[in-house]
Amino acid sequence: MPRADRRATLKGILGLGLAAVATAATRPVSAAPPGSSVLARSQASATPVSNGLIGYAFNAKTQNVTLFDPVTHQVLGTEPLGAAVRWLSNEQWYWDGQYVWTYDFPEDKVQAIAIDPEVVSVARTVPTNGTGPAHSLMLTPDRKTAWVNVAGDDSLAVLDLALGEVVDTIPTGTFP
Repeated sequence: MPRADRRATLKGILGLGLAAVATAATRPVSAAPPGSSVLARSQASATPVSNGLIGYAFNAKTQNVTLFDPVTHQVLGTEPLGAAVRWLSNEQWYWDGQYVWTYDFPEDKVQAIAIDPEVVSVARTVPTNGTGPAHSLMLTPDRKTAWVNVAGDDSLAVLDLALGEVVDTIPTGTFP
């Protein structure tokens, strides 16, 4: 069975700019064991994917991800994420070669989150120690540092992703 690598997976994501997708009724994708790749679960289900690409539509309100075939636009299913992924765009760098980086602010505490697109789960969290809301996260060109807008504290948090900690906080003025 062919297996999509992370580059092919992200090609599907980037090609659609992570835009929301109109979905009909969804059905589970989990025909293969939990923790297996999204592609393996799709291939084990009655709904195969075209060219091994899978699109992801992050649903902030329900904290889950709708998976779809970007060629046929067929919904493959919905997976729980447990985080409210908000703003991602093709104008920002958010892919480090392993994870999709974004942010969340549960209970008004801003944190960076790393999503593993193969198993559709939050793989890492990095607290900023800042107050929400937040409005964006962007990786630096070397993909080793992330900048997170911490609007509630009128600042940007600079994160070292390898260390998993804030290495600088930059004041910005009112509600950046």
